[in-house]
Amino acid sequence: MALATAAMVWELMFALERYVKLPEADLPVVPAGTSPADAAVVLRRHWELPDGPVKHLVATAESHGIVVTVRPLGEIDAVDAFSVVILDRPLIITTPRRSENVFRHRFSIAHEIGHLLLHTDCGEHSAAIEKEADEFAAAFLTPSSSMDAALPQRLDLAALDRLGRTWGVSPHSLIRRMVERGRTTESSARRAYQRLAVLDDPDADPTSSYAGEVPTLLRKAAELAGDHGGGTPALADVLKLSTSQVRDLLGMADQRPVLRIV
Repeated sequence: MALATAAMVWELMFALERYVKLPEADLPVVPAGTSPADAAVVLRRHWELPDGPVKHLVATAESHGIVVTVRPLGEIDAVDAFSVVILDRPLIITTPRRSENVFRHRFSIAHEIGHLLLHTDCGEHSAAIEKEADEFAAAFLTPSSSMDAALPQRLDLAALDRLGRTWGVSPHSLIRRMVERGRTTESSARRAYQRLAVLDDPDADPTSSYAGEVPTLLRKAAELAGDHGGGTPALADVLKLSTSQVRDLLGMADQRPVLRIV
């Protein structure tokens, strides 16, 4: 189901490119055996990102030709997020389980970018590969050189929350970075995770409240295509789908009023 969804999104993108030239895919080639942390440095340099937080991660990925889309629960139940390259076009597809909270969403997108860089030619899925993608995401969003100066000397959840909001990552991620940088122990980290589980509000910080973190590439391409004869009906005809299905794939919310019978 996940691969079928990816194929459908790619076909929509291919149809759009009859009318609109999308950004070229722009990912560097990372030699086999490159560590996740080194790959993160390579990508930051390739994308000419300044030192510090990566602002507007999804918009940045889309500007470099990575198509990002969020598909509804029920369409893909077995996975929360995945990435694939189809005819040189990288796609990242995620679900509300990963995209409703902005910090989880950003880490998931960075995780999938890690797969695109490190594991495109790898046909297997394993805990080791997922760990590498997590390491890439952490290194890309919170580089060690910056974290050594920014992380507190002791576990302080309030300080980590403030720091996380600056860098666009969760306190959970920063606690893991503190362990990796030798600022705290695994046992202290476990206790901090337990405290966070009590305090955490999964509905706080919705992605929709943060500019640049909601995918817009496909929708904006469709709007531009519509100005050049490639409106939703034309796309639907090419794809042999209904116009409502095309709008759904584009991430366009149904604006029609809802009739309720009381």
